[in-house]
Amino acid sequence: MPWRRFRKKVEQPIDVSKSIEESLEDAAEAEEEEDLSDLAELDGATNTEAATGEPDEDRAPTELGDQLRQAFADAEQRGGLPSERPLARGTSRSHEGPSEGDPRAATAARHPESGVDLEVEVARGLRLKNPVMTASGTFGQGVEYAELIDVSRLGAIVNKGTTPAARPGNPQYRIAETPSGILNSIGLENPGAAEVARKYGKAWAEMGVPVIVNVAGYSVDDYVYVVHEMTGTPGVVAYEINVSCPNVKGGMLFGCDPDLAADVTRAVKAETDLPVIVKLTPNAPDVVAVARACEQAGADALTAINTVLGMRIDTRRRRPILGTGSGGLSGPAIRPIAVHITYQVAQAVAIPIIGAGGITNSQDALEFLMAGASSVQVGTATFADPLAPLKVIEGLAAYVKEQGLSSIRDVIGVALPPREDHDRPRAE
Repeated sequence: MPWRRFRKKVEQPIDVSKSIEESLEDAAEAEEEEDLSDLAELDGATNTEAATGEPDEDRAPTELGDQLRQAFADAEQRGGLPSERPLARGTSRSHEGPSEGDPRAATAARHPESGVDLEVEVARGLRLKNPVMTASGTFGQGVEYAELIDVSRLGAIVNKGTTPAARPGNPQYRIAETPSGILNSIGLENPGAAEVARKYGKAWAEMGVPVIVNVAGYSVDDYVYVVHEMTGTPGVVAYEINVSCPNVKGGMLFGCDPDLAADVTRAVKAETDLPVIVKLTPNAPDVVAVARACEQAGADALTAINTVLGMRIDTRRRRPILGTGSGGLSGPAIRPIAVHITYQVAQAVAIPIIGAGGITNSQDALEFLMAGASSVQVGTATFADPLAPLKVIEGLAAYVKEQGLSSIRDVIGVALPPREDHDRPRAE
């Protein structure tokens, strides 16, 4: 589970008539019961359900439970869960889509987005079949959600932030709810670049969806090292450079200074032939200046935006709720900020922009596309609804049909003011 409520330690009384071994067993059983109660409280389950893993038929179903059951039912109708479906002989789950003769081809033809032109350029040199991907830190390494949804329908997934060495993450608490969003201070918990490549490369190749690796670090060399270690990893099509993580000491520095952001971009570009995407921070004094600097340094795309710095105070304990004090605010609360920054950056650069920040449905995604983004990332919404990214794809496809458009590309940047060539530099 992502977090755990702190519990006051209660000493169990010792029954002197029992042996030490019996007393220890009693204490362990009492602690196990308390653990089950905690688990039940977090998951909204009964103690019996937490202990047996079986649903209580008399308990009223929850909305999320209904969604998950429907997801499994849909998967069964499609021939099993994504990871369980057999591959056609001589084929693999590549991001190029199912080939003729692959049993997935017939399944894909039944999807609502089938036959609708959703293809977009998400970075120079990288085109995806649709503009919807997941956001880093909200979708694990992708394999976790592959047991629930057909991830091959996504345009791409962005993995959890990857650093040179393994990181244990930040102290508890790491997540705090806020109106229309959450604060997080996870701290880039990950097993390190070499282990990520070793452990997940094969799975990524079989998932049938392009993978963009999110790269983080404390120095220019850190970023270069991660990219070097990930080189040749199956399924990886691009790198997203996280110069803006607000919950690791020093991690925001690169994203706040145009020169430093350019240094990181330039160094990573020299290390790889794959597209390099720079994820902008809204906490920079001048986001547009950073965006321009990254473009001039060779960035192939920009992600706008990462989380916004925020804090909550526990009024009972009279101290910040998060273990690190402040954290990153995400969810619908930051969407107007993200749309505004996307709108500004789109008028200043010529490279593609990936919009991110509080997208929960296709209407939210359309706002970003019309503000100048060519694709979007769905993040926090997947915590409440694992199907959210797929629903966004379906909603965009429906919009294209309803509006009689030839492609989703027809709406990209339509809300921007008329652009004169001298106002917006063009990429070489």
